[in-house]
Amino acid sequence: MSKYNAKKVIVTADGTLFEEWLVKKYNLDVTGIRFDSKMEGEYYQELLIQKQFGEIKDFVCQPKYVLQENPKVTYIADFLVTDIDGSQRVIDIKGVETATFRVKLKLFQVKYPTLRIDILTKKRGEFIPVKQFKKEKADRKRAINKLLKQAEGERENVRAGRNASQIHRIKK
Repeated sequence: MSKYNAKKVIVTADGTLFEEWLVKKYNLDVTGIRFDSKMEGEYYQELLIQKQFGEIKDFVCQPKYVLQENPKVTYIADFLVTDIDGSQRVIDIKGVETATFRVKLKLFQVKYPTLRIDILTKKRGEFIPVKQFKKEKADRKRAINKLLKQAEGERENVRAGRNASQIHRIKK
């Protein structure tokens, strides 16, 4: 378990995912790539399938980027994906977006302006951009607050004993 309660996993060459604690508990002999979270391991499985079907050209796990020399600041992304057309993009899988990551993201964008970075999270069984998830979350919160405000107003009208025509005049 990491500091964000993410379960470390090992993914074998054939794409089978094993949780690290199970491998240790049952003393299994599993060789593969170790990931810091189950989400990263699942995205690796997805990349294996995309490569197999020719949707992407290639990918590299955990590429390292030097963001600053003195003091030395490095950023280790989750994946570097090379698309069919030869363009590259950095993929980072996030469950929790930390302040440290936001700083490193800004430094990365300044140092590597031509390299696209996609920050993804897994919600409802699919990987979506974090920006889209945050927007959906804000929209849901706004809708809930609107309904609560509406319900509170109706409750006030019932307590005050107002009828429909009185309510209409108050709204004007």
